Amino acid sequence: MKFKKTSAGIIFLFLVVMVVSSIGISSIDLAKGKNIIKLNVTEPFYVETLVKLNPNIEVVSYKDNNKSLGYVNVYGGIGKNFIMREGIEYEIIVSDDTNLVLPNKDMNN
Repeated sequence: MKFKKTSAGIIFLFLVVMVVSSIGISSIDLAKGKNIIKLNVTEPFYVETLVKLNPNIEVVSYKDNNKSLGYVNVYGGIGKNFIMREGIEYEIIVSDDTNLVLPNKDMNN
């Protein structure tokens, strides 16, 4: 299939890229088991919110001043309901391959 380069097509493509960039659509693919990630988010959110949106999450943890903090997804959640922020390295354990859904600012409790 061939596509013709037209000014309308180029403008449309540019607008799609701009809209997607402005609303911050991003996806983080996690493999079954242990994953190490750093978030690129503008609004911090609670780990409990992340776990509710992603039922395949079993554990989320990170190190703070050589102390490990964690949240386990059993019995409604065990551990500290810490705030997840940009730039911190988190370990997330999932029960199956998962496309991580991040909360938006309206979902954060």
